[in-house]
Amino acid sequence: MNLKRKKRFRIEQMDDISVSIQNDRCCKDCEALFKSFWGKLKREIKKDLPPLFYIEVVLIDSETMRRLNSTYRGKDNVTDVLSFEDGDILPDGRLFLGSVLICCERAKEQAKEIGNSPEQELLFLFLHGTLHLLGFDHETDNGEMMALQSDLKKRLGIFQETLEE
Repeated sequence: MNLKRKKRFRIEQMDDISVSIQNDRCCKDCEALFKSFWGKLKREIKKDLPPLFYIEVVLIDSETMRRLNSTYRGKDNVTDVLSFEDGDILPDGRLFLGSVLICCERAKEQAKEIGNSPEQELLFLFLHGTLHLLGFDHETDNGEMMALQSDLKKRLGIFQETLEE
């Protein structure tokens, strides 16, 4: 009896997100927090994502954020989140969507102002920045980004308030 064996190919699962932490006092186990949330967010926005992609989240301090905001947006103040779209194809074939930079200190201040936990605010800013990487822009569209953001907040069910509301 000749049984044909199916060849099994092992496909390594590549992470499609990385978290870099410049400010180690940002939150407890930030990498796990973002990666867990990313799994949920990715399911909600999968229609907007390319098949193979990569994004990075970078948690930075206020001075770095002020400098970047001044350099790239001409605004000499600390902002909460900046997104830098990329679009390069990485050597492994994935599309590098870009980077979401989040200012930890500003996120914590905003969380306190509106009654969220620092973790909720960090995740909201990540959501906001990710939508920018996908091409949404609340400064130029007719409310599409904010409507999608509001819908995602409801579907994900972890946010209370945001400063935009």
